[in-house]
Amino acid sequence: MKLHEIGLYAADPAASRKFYHDILGLRLDHDEPGLAVFDGGWPGLEIGACSGYPDRVHISFIVDNVDRLANGLRARGVEFKGPADVHLGKRGILLTDPDGLRVLIQSPTDASPEWLQKMVD
Repeated sequence: MKLHEIGLYAADPAASRKFYHDILGLRLDHDEPGLAVFDGGWPGLEIGACSGYPDRVHISFIVDNVDRLANGLRARGVEFKGPADVHLGKRGILLTDPDGLRVLIQSPTDASPEWLQKMVD
């Protein structure tokens, strides 16, 4: 069994489409009124493992260089926290989507486990 999708509620689907496509740069695979489907890459599912965000859902993306991505987002006036060192030897930034959902973007470092480093090869 493999995770097929993560469905996120959007109070304003157009604002969420703009955030995930125009700001984060995810490829839009399907677009119709009220529904946008993005290619998010390899998903992971964490259940009860995120004690830093009690009672909240988050979505996390992995990139090869979060510092370079952060510089580009900052130049476009996008607000976020970080970059900062996070668990498993990663560096990451934290954004909030139009519905208040936490969006993490992280990159592995040489201190990250090998399996994690392979995700961006």
